[in-house]
Amino acid sequence: MIDVSRGRVYTVDYLKGCFARMAQMGYNGVMLYTEETYKLDGVPKWGYMRGGYTLDDVKELKASADANGLELVPCIQTLGHLEKYLRWSDADNVRCSNSTLLVGEPKTYELIEKMLAFWQEAVGGTRIHVGMDEAWGFWEGEYQKRHGKRPKFDIFLEHLQKVCEICNRHGFTEILIWSDMFYRMGSPKSAYYDIDATPSPELAAKIPPGVRLVYWDYYHDDANFYEKMIDGHVALGGKPVLAGGIQVWNHFLHHRTKTRTTTQAFLAAAKAKGCDEMWFTIWGDNGAYYIPESMEEGLFACAELAAGRPAEPNDDNCARFRAITGMDYRTLAKIGESVEFPVQSAQGCEAAYFYDDPLYMVALRNALAHWRGDAEARLAAWRAALAEADAGAAASGAPVASAFNRALLKRLDWSVAIIDAWKSKDAAKIKAAAAILDEAEAAMRDFYSLYRDNWNTTSRPFGFELIQKRNAGVLARFEEAKRRVHDYLDGKAATIPELDEAVEPFGQPASRRTISW
Repeated sequence: MIDVSRGRVYTVDYLKGCFARMAQMGYNGVMLYTEETYKLDGVPKWGYMRGGYTLDDVKELKASADANGLELVPCIQTLGHLEKYLRWSDADNVRCSNSTLLVGEPKTYELIEKMLAFWQEAVGGTRIHVGMDEAWGFWEGEYQKRHGKRPKFDIFLEHLQKVCEICNRHGFTEILIWSDMFYRMGSPKSAYYDIDATPSPELAAKIPPGVRLVYWDYYHDDANFYEKMIDGHVALGGKPVLAGGIQVWNHFLHHRTKTRTTTQAFLAAAKAKGCDEMWFTIWGDNGAYYIPESMEEGLFACAELAAGRPAEPNDDNCARFRAITGMDYRTLAKIGESVEFPVQSAQGCEAAYFYDDPLYMVALRNALAHWRGDAEARLAAWRAALAEADAGAAASGAPVASAFNRALLKRLDWSVAIIDAWKSKDAAKIKAAAAILDEAEAAMRDFYSLYRDNWNTTSRPFGFELIQKRNAGVLARFEEAKRRVHDYLDGKAATIPELDEAVEPFGQPASRRTISW
């Protein structure tokens, strides 16, 4: 399942190539997660300035999927996660909250009718995923003003029933739905992963015929946990469809270690419980800024694990990955494994260090404070992993991933050098650190140029402006940091206050929210 709604909308040509590579890896199905990134007649703000697919685009993708033996299943939203449409005044008559549609409103179902008519004409078939995950607040806001306070379950089931009726009218008889709303509304702790929650037989009886629950879980590494959750789904709505994750969201690189540990446990539980369908989701949270070549390494690894084979970069896997993609699996695997080092810190994301301000260095300095006695060894191991991956950059076939890896390494080199130099205020050391800052800026510019070209080759331009602003901000701060350091060395400034600031650890990663970068 490829997310094409969170800032990056892949071109038709890129997806056609990706479908061919997926088929060679062993996949037999693909979903395109489209919130409103497709064009609906009579709804001008649906996908406005978002790079949405036309009917002809999706028909072309359907033909490509068929040619590669892939089932193309529509994957849309019919309740929540529609912020990008609902922000427009055109949506006033169907808006309940900033992200949810207004249940019970006739115009809401007119809109959903257009959605389903589009996908039946574009793709055909009898299966569709109608979403409905994380749809918080649909029972409040405008709905509550009109209908008063009512039980959440009743409202949700009424809406689901109406959506199913529209699906059936358009030929969709197998209706997939994310299961989290059922679990959270039924959990005393309002938690999705509540293995102690007992599914209600009364609720199970009210789920419309043809609905299949999709149990999504990207976070656990214990097969027993997955088995218990599968049992709960069976009691609620029969054997579920499963959805694991290729961990690229909130990353530039594929977090290979997390994908492998969660996927291995989930697959073991699936086989133990006789579940025969699992999708691997590729989400694009926070702008879908991940590097596509890194994502394809994750696709290959999950295909190997699903086939019961090792996903290690052995000679056979490297040869097959090279034949399919033209890239070096061993180097990409090393780059992906390096993500584990920042994840073990207090910040938890290599992108946070990449965008770490070169003067504040909040992410790195807090990680060092969090690591305490292990800080030097952990940082050295991380830098060594980045350097090892950089050594294979020329053969990688993925210049953008290699350039990111190198830019991150140079950023760490600057930070380590200036932190050490500032302790003693040694002018020679500070001057040497400033030279590394020049190298870090050059590496960032090299990455940015390659990343821009890669985006324009793989994706439509809509959404790139967000990443461009982030990267331009980094370059501006590099320039400022150089000025500030030279002002200090030239005696124009008595100190650099940001480097004087004491830093305390954020706290344990599990007990705090990630600080936005």
